[in-house]
Amino acid sequence: MNPLDLFHLQVRLEGREVVHGSLLRQVEVVPDEEMPLMVIALLSPRELVAYYDEALSPELRNSLSRQIHSLNFPSVDPLIEVLQPQYPYLETGHFKTYTFPEHYKDFTFDEVNRFPKTDPKVQAFGFGDFAGEVYAIEKNGKIISACVSTRENGFCGEAWVYTDIAYRNQGFAQKVVGAWSNELISAGKIPFYSYKVQNKASANLASRLGLQPVFEEIVISYVHV
Repeated sequence: MNPLDLFHLQVRLEGREVVHGSLLRQVEVVPDEEMPLMVIALLSPRELVAYYDEALSPELRNSLSRQIHSLNFPSVDPLIEVLQPQYPYLETGHFKTYTFPEHYKDFTFDEVNRFPKTDPKVQAFGFGDFAGEVYAIEKNGKIISACVSTRENGFCGEAWVYTDIAYRNQGFAQKVVGAWSNELISAGKIPFYSYKVQNKASANLASRLGLQPVFEEIVISYVHV
């Protein structure tokens, strides 16, 4: 699947869909997800695409689109200048997204067990509010590292992983994320791993897992004050 199709899958995972070529429409309420004003995605060194909240006026969208081809990604200062007269309080987020190699479905991951979210150990670890099953490692009767789908639908899912601070840098996160991805791939779904670029621990984990980078994105959102 090409990077643009993968990007559209992740957009849908976040409760939105692309309409009329370059517009974003909210189609589902997803916790902690708000409609951005713009999303700019770098799919390859030479392919930059932009999407706009369909609520933006055509005039504003045209003004923004004229800036795209001259952008020096990840800088989006020209877009901020266009938006700020109407949206004075803006924030940007810079994210990287990866997929897992197909051969992950053939791996086995020692120590990892699958728990329902109702399990008291999952509740104690703080993963009880997620929708799906939790892939975790326990020590001395307590979960010390776990991975779960922060979002998942019939086509793909996105990982959320956490390891107790006392057990970090020992390979546990790699095992639980690997087991989670194994299950999604075996079910015919695409596992995504995404993080903010400032998150060095997540970047290091992606490197240790040998993940495949598919796109970067800048999300520009209006801050309601």
